[in-house]
Amino acid sequence: MSQQYSVDFATFCHAGDAHRLHAPGQLKKQVESNGFDFDEVIVIHQNCNPQFNFPDCNHLLLTSYQINSIDEILRLFNINLDGQYTSTTDKAHRWKVHVVNHLAAIQRSSADCIVFADNDCWMVEQSENKSWVERGIQILDAYPEIFIVSPNDGEPERYTSRFSQQMFLARVEEFRFADFNQPEWDGNVNIPGGPMPEYWGMLEGRMELFCRMTGQYRYVLGPEYRYWHHNRLNEQGLFEEDRSKY
Repeated sequence: MSQQYSVDFATFCHAGDAHRLHAPGQLKKQVESNGFDFDEVIVIHQNCNPQFNFPDCNHLLLTSYQINSIDEILRLFNINLDGQYTSTTDKAHRWKVHVVNHLAAIQRSSADCIVFADNDCWMVEQSENKSWVERGIQILDAYPEIFIVSPNDGEPERYTSRFSQQMFLARVEEFRFADFNQPEWDGNVNIPGGPMPEYWGMLEGRMELFCRMTGQYRYVLGPEYRYWHHNRLNEQGLFEEDRSKY
């Protein structure tokens, strides 16, 4: 089924973590963890121009793009730059930088589907018979009410109206023309567990708002397709890969 479709892979970095994505073998491992032959690998550099390359990825069709103007890309997608939530305490979740990467990548893709993955997220468990990407495409084919498919996050397989932007599969054209300008948001900053205003400003909250309007959902695969968020660092300042330390 998946052979009928072209599929790209996109990941991202900024000035503070470019050296981690460009560490020897990192991008290669991240891409190959998906167990899928992608048509193109897209790397988005957000306001940085690292003097690195990916010598171990010469076997991949890889293109690298640099974002010079975040606002320009946001305007192209009709996102209002004024009146957006800005946290006075949470400096890690400034909304613009958590929206622009995926939009920059979708501009560049000419595939049917695309896998987005933060550079500290990659697959750690995979079915022997089928890549999670193939399984995700089957679900997108069968259920138009599914907007994105995510690999497993440690919780049960499920349909959900709660979104995550860490790692997911989407249809390129549908994603490109989605309304991420917080459609019909009433300003309520609550999510289960308490207020989280930054959620609604980031892409994941914007996807949820769009899907409320369209009647769509996110589908999370079962535990045989597990990804890991390697968001802790080792002594070398690179992503910690020993999951027993988490």
